Amino acid sequence: MAYLTQNECAAKIRAQSYERLYLFYGRDLGALEPFAKKLSGKLCPKDAQTMNLHAFDATELDIEALFDSVQVLPMLANRVVVTLSGLNMDKLNRSQGDGLRKIIADIPDTTVLIISAGGEEQYKNRKALTDKNKRFADLCAKHGAVCEFAFKSVSESAKLIEAAVKKNGCTITRKNAGYLAQLCLCETAHINMEIGKLCAYANGKEILCEDIDALCIKKIESDGFSLALSILKGNAAFVFKRLDELKAQSYEPTQILAIVNMSLTDLYRARLCRTAGKSWSECAEDFKYPKNREFAVKNAYSECGNLSLERIRNACTLLADTELKIKTVSMNSESAFLAVEQFAAAAMDFKG
Repeated sequence: MAYLTQNECAAKIRAQSYERLYLFYGRDLGALEPFAKKLSGKLCPKDAQTMNLHAFDATELDIEALFDSVQVLPMLANRVVVTLSGLNMDKLNRSQGDGLRKIIADIPDTTVLIISAGGEEQYKNRKALTDKNKRFADLCAKHGAVCEFAFKSVSESAKLIEAAVKKNGCTITRKNAGYLAQLCLCETAHINMEIGKLCAYANGKEILCEDIDALCIKKIESDGFSLALSILKGNAAFVFKRLDELKAQSYEPTQILAIVNMSLTDLYRARLCRTAGKSWSECAEDFKYPKNREFAVKNAYSECGNLSLERIRNACTLLADTELKIKTVSMNSESAFLAVEQFAAAAMDFKG
């Protein structure tokens, strides 16, 4: 009964060492939801599910019905399995919260309750759960197993991508697997979708970098770095071409600025640490980067050597002024995009 890593939780399940209560939370829904579903299927086989598997949605939570399902005895089976999905303690009223806490404190030996609480809303910052969700997780840890499904690092995701591609009859190098992981920001659901597409295209052959570039959907977050770096290096052809593409894809000007700002911040932090003689890993640790974004500061560290702090600061200041202007001055979409282009031009024109 404790907080477990994904590997520790999976190992205990494989060893058939089951808990009466599981709380799964975290941002990586593409990993969390299949894990919870597989566990419920393992604990309650298909032929026993009609009578012994009870599913609840936390957005429409009936505490009395949940209590009855948890307390009922199994019918011609080893156990009753109850699943509760979409839980966010911040959204339950006081009566529901109190009722749920009483339920988890008294789960019969013949019942397993599996609670899924995935998503961004559970967190108050990059790493910490909101106060109510943290208190509930601590309570669950006293009565069962609590496991976080955080985004994996690029290297961890790359290994899983290699294995999945091989299972689909294709091959991919570790470098290209890492590149795909970066494009997908290590989100399991996005990665799995792209793997299916790439393997169908490769048809038993090796998946190449150009295949990934041609077929995979780039999240703006994943190529914001190249846009920010190109602005700092004065690569006008790339910058304005990419801005035109983002405009055609219906991205909001403020969204583009937010993503560029994130990458400029990565570059600024990396440049400061490099100047201070610190490594990229120390930079990631000092600024508490999550695993799936450590690659961002690593890339920034390797690329910022020829960029002056003054140049990066100037770009950050121009971006902040542009964002303030867009948010406080009445302008249509065309004018807002023009403001973004003017920011990029001014930043590239800086002589420092």
